[in-house]
Amino acid sequence: MSQPRTLRGVLQFGVRLALAFAAMVLLPVGIAKALQRSPMPDVSAWIAQHDARIQLRVFDGEAGESRPMPLNTYVLEVLLANCDPSAPMASLEAASVAVRTYAVRAMLHPSLQARREHADLTDNPSLDLAMETEHELELSIGSQAALSFVARAQAAIEATDGRILTYGGQPILAFLCEISTGRTRSAEIALGYSVPYLKSIPCPDDAASPARLSTVTYTLGALNQALSAHLSDFSVLRAVRSSDGFVQAVKAGDEAWSGSAFAASLGLASNDFTWVARGDRLVFTCYGRGSDLGMSLHEADALASRGMSYAAILAHFYPGARLEDMQPLVQGLGIFGN
Repeated sequence: MSQPRTLRGVLQFGVRLALAFAAMVLLPVGIAKALQRSPMPDVSAWIAQHDARIQLRVFDGEAGESRPMPLNTYVLEVLLANCDPSAPMASLEAASVAVRTYAVRAMLHPSLQARREHADLTDNPSLDLAMETEHELELSIGSQAALSFVARAQAAIEATDGRILTYGGQPILAFLCEISTGRTRSAEIALGYSVPYLKSIPCPDDAASPARLSTVTYTLGALNQALSAHLSDFSVLRAVRSSDGFVQAVKAGDEAWSGSAFAASLGLASNDFTWVARGDRLVFTCYGRGSDLGMSLHEADALASRGMSYAAILAHFYPGARLEDMQPLVQGLGIFGN
């Protein structure tokens, strides 16, 4: 009888060892992988947010349809597309407030393009803010780096839950860009009308960064294809610029494009660009990335790294705007979810 008892003891010990291994190793790995697969882990802090109770509709250009999305998920996907994965927390918090404000304003005052698609916003970066899912982020920076970035971005969203910027009791036009040309644009020049909180703000860290410059090269054939044009030569192109150097329009004989449409068609980083012909190719040099309006995320990173709080960063880029709770505003207008 002693031999079977000994064998049974060995088997029991083996089972206990396997269970301990699963608890210590396999379960955490499984949880980590589950977190990596989803941009919104099912945790109480995330789903209990005020942001999570608000549903907005985003037009997916690739799918050709509008889809509902919780506000906190929208803010997350915009942060993933626009912010540096190593951005300081105060910068991510400032960006969270700006993106939330942008979305709430769009829900109250949707653009013509969004209304046409029965949506509040679009995922078209030339019309609204660029978006990126966690899966797309994983493909670009890897699973572990993506997991870390998502966790930090979610923490920033949770820390600022429900906070928006207002002016005169309304959500502001909280524009932002990845990096400016060295100073942000004033609304008076960029939009053609004055907006008190959209001033031209110096961005010395942007001006000193080589990241503000980018180049794109086209052959004549590729240029014509991208523009749906029939240019015979590069020399026919002419730029019309605003007083701050941004391109308002590009003309070529009887053909013309707005600066933003031209840049979007060619995949240029901003509307501030120059070009030079080099043999059979046209080389574009772009200054800054994005609209150059509102907050520069690169400059915000620099300010946060020097100890500036997210509230101070927002006050720096949107002078005169107030940081407050969105709940009274959105409750009164009936856009809270269940």
